[in-house]
Amino acid sequence: MTLPQRQDFLNQLEELKNSIKRYGQLTVVRVEQIGDRLLVPVLTRCSPGTARDIDPIKGNPDKVQKQWTDGFSAPLERAFSSLARANGADQSPIFESVQSAALTELQKPGREGIPKRLIIASDLLQNTQELSFYRDLPSEDVFLRSDAFRRRRTDLRGVEVELWQLQRGDAAKTQPRALSMLWERAIGEQGGTVTRIYNVSG
Repeated sequence: MTLPQRQDFLNQLEELKNSIKRYGQLTVVRVEQIGDRLLVPVLTRCSPGTARDIDPIKGNPDKVQKQWTDGFSAPLERAFSSLARANGADQSPIFESVQSAALTELQKPGREGIPKRLIIASDLLQNTQELSFYRDLPSEDVFLRSDAFRRRRTDLRGVEVELWQLQRGDAAKTQPRALSMLWERAIGEQGGTVTRIYNVSG
């Protein structure tokens, strides 16, 4: 990430953190290669709420605010900062990581009917030996009919998805509008709804 991208990324994450309502959960998963097990979250935290959520007659606003700051906000900020400083990897299995997060987090039994939001912060350039958007960005129809997509698809029904696209230095060549459109179509094919496409500054 460039310095402006890192700051914008952290700003967006700060807004995300502050938007989590009382008892809401935020799980952070890193895009990584999947070996003999699915991805393990970097961090999972539930919001205890803030002082504004507490009636001072019935509860202790200061205590809850401290719980939010120490147990929710601070750990997330450390995780966000670590992710923002991370170096690029040789491979970028984004679709596999989304599939893993959906299976282990979004589709857990007992979470039916709970509002779910998935944020994909990435350059959106899938890059593995089998499937690479660096080498060739397929058309939407060709990709959605491919075995590669079939093996990576998952159930995103009821999930609102945001795409935070990190712009590369060669974005004009590697990140055409067709890239985010392909992702939006692929998310829709899996039952999800893209509610926001945001180009991270810089």
